[in-house]
Amino acid sequence: MQMIVIIICIIQLREITFRRELMNKVLLNGLLLSTIAVLAACQNDSEDLNTVTHIVDNHADIAYAAYSDSKTAALILQETVNSFIAEPTEDNLLAAKSAYKAIRAPYQQSEIMRFDSIITVGANLDADGGPASVDEWEGQVNAWPLDENHIITIIAGSEEINVELLLNQNGADDNDANVTTGIHAVEFMLWGSDLNGTEAGSGERPATDFAIDGTCVDSECERRGQYLKAATDLLVDDLTIMADEWSPAAKTTSGTLAHNFVNSEFAIDYMVGSMITMATDELASARMGSGLSLGDPEEEHDCFSDLSHLAIYHNFQGVKNAFYGTYGSATYSISGASLAVLVNSKNVATYEAVDTALISIEGKMAQILAAGERTENPIKFDQIIGQSSNGVERLIAENAVTELVALDTELELMAEVLALKNIDTEFDGD
Repeated sequence: MQMIVIIICIIQLREITFRRELMNKVLLNGLLLSTIAVLAACQNDSEDLNTVTHIVDNHADIAYAAYSDSKTAALILQETVNSFIAEPTEDNLLAAKSAYKAIRAPYQQSEIMRFDSIITVGANLDADGGPASVDEWEGQVNAWPLDENHIITIIAGSEEINVELLLNQNGADDNDANVTTGIHAVEFMLWGSDLNGTEAGSGERPATDFAIDGTCVDSECERRGQYLKAATDLLVDDLTIMADEWSPAAKTTSGTLAHNFVNSEFAIDYMVGSMITMATDELASARMGSGLSLGDPEEEHDCFSDLSHLAIYHNFQGVKNAFYGTYGSATYSISGASLAVLVNSKNVATYEAVDTALISIEGKMAQILAAGERTENPIKFDQIIGQSSNGVERLIAENAVTELVALDTELELMAEVLALKNIDTEFDGD
């Protein structure tokens, strides 16, 4: 009997030992699985952080490319303007107009970078001689609407026309329409006022408005040339400043836009916020919707040259560039880390919704561009504004606006998927 008890005790002890070993294995395996899960999460966070870093860096490269192309185009514009002023012929005026047109493609794509936000607020940007803010700089380069009467008054005056005068008179009397500098001031000087309403035809300024051979029809030809030169020279200087602010060297230079952007924890938030603002507040509202709803050709942005079709098309390219991480020109071919890839890795349905919307809007924007650029019977945006409700191009433009408004919802959902902060992209200029 005693032997049996001993054997039972041994068996019980072995069972207890086995259970303890089994429990230890379970605990060890649980700890191992938990560790693996934590490591996997850390790896995913690390991969996300690495992806975001590349996206932001690529976006800065796109900004530099767009501003650099704009600067190059402005230098060509400056050259043609100088040639025209020296010899004001119709051929030289046409060359200057062509150079103006060439600047619209890269500059409009750069406007996705223009909104005051985390990269400028409290950044002390003007410490190195650069702009105090993007908004302040943009108001000097691309402000709109422009009251041409203010420029006409300056030309008719007696003050010496130079860059300083244009800067002092820009926004005079606290009137935002008193624009004297930038792209649209140059546009007005080259084309003059468009008196055709919603009918075909842009401004028709003759080369003789700048005559210097004694055949001037009034006493202001030389001063017109001085004004055109000053506005063009200032435009070159301003675009040079902004290209420098986004250059590769600027990324590692404290106090520049590029450095502030690539080092901000909210850079992705800013990118998405700028996409939303450009697509809805700007394109769907101010740049397209206002003119279509009011029927007023003065609501089109390139109202002197009738090149609004070109401007709005490339504004939309800026939205696409920000999403797909791309930019293309004769000088640059950029295709890198993108919001598109990041969103697709988080939520395929959200990516597909944004991608589908952008492709659809692109098709309509391309039709508007093609209508304005075709050789025979071109239809410019001011003509679209004047079309009846069933006009072919008007329906295309209205559908584009409708889809741009709907895109806002998809982009807001994208921001939720990426757990982004709502960044204020308010601005003063147009």
